[in-house]
Amino acid sequence: MRIVASVTAVLLFSAVSLLAADLTLTQTTTYHNRKEEQTQLWTSHFMRINRPGDHIDFLVDFDHGVSYTINHEKKLIQKVTWDDLEIASEAFGKKLKTLPPLVQQVMGINSGPVTVEEQGSESLLGRDCRKWKVTLGPVVIETSNDPSIPLPVPVLPYQRFLRLQALIGQLQPDPASTLKVGEALAKVQGLALKYRILLPIVGETATITTCIEDGPILPSAFELPGDYQVDDAGKRMLVSISQ
Repeated sequence: MRIVASVTAVLLFSAVSLLAADLTLTQTTTYHNRKEEQTQLWTSHFMRINRPGDHIDFLVDFDHGVSYTINHEKKLIQKVTWDDLEIASEAFGKKLKTLPPLVQQVMGINSGPVTVEEQGSESLLGRDCRKWKVTLGPVVIETSNDPSIPLPVPVLPYQRFLRLQALIGQLQPDPASTLKVGEALAKVQGLALKYRILLPIVGETATITTCIEDGPILPSAFELPGDYQVDDAGKRMLVSISQ
């Protein structure tokens, strides 16, 4: 479940610029009283989260609209194309609407509007950050963003990525509401240096950035292991929903 919270955290990085330098972020994440280090790498073509404590990495290919979960213990790569995810989300949402109203209520379907609140400012790593809170029912995201740091990500693929990112790895009980969260987070400008995410079932994850570096990142940092099994999780998801 921890990778779901980590993936959701990626939604918090909303400043986009084709002229920005490559970025490397060193972060400490706390989950269920356990602290782990993670590194985020950003270029105009890729984003990667390396989590050595989990032995799981997460890779995004912005050029081709594909996301990968890399499990080093199992030597397994799970691939999801954004096209498949969009189709699966729409089909899953239609199925949910056929459920009895009481079941929909228990699952949190149509749990209300997403709210985005600005909550003042704070200083992190000597930078002036704006504090934000995004809420949808039981989902709460609190973030402190530095609007002066742009990401080197292409605009249109990144906007699509924001909408879909929280769905990658598993379809949520209400995919339509999850997409709303992605759209709301797109309004929060700047690089998130600290964030707290509270998700049903997954629990609470808190992350703080301890170091920011800009400068070229070698393409090899985004290569997939050549000897791992590749599972097309997106295609499996489509087959499962159609049954």
